[in-house]
Amino acid sequence: MKHTRKELETYTVAWNTCLKESVSKMDNVTLLRNAHPAYRDTYARSLFDDGLLTEDEVGEFVRLKR
Repeated sequence: MKHTRKELETYTVAWNTCLKESVSKMDNVTLLRNAHPAYRDTYARSLFDDGLLTEDEVGEFVRLKR
């Protein structure tokens, strides 16, 4: 569960080095908004599956099948 969050923090800093000091303080949605757009949906789905995002929050990044 925490693995996905830590991986997303590391990945975000790889693309946005100026965020290095602040990623650990960001909530999950803000962190996703700062991730590279090509991978936001993958991380959003993973965080949702881990119970770290609500349906409303994940809906900004990925469409859930119902």
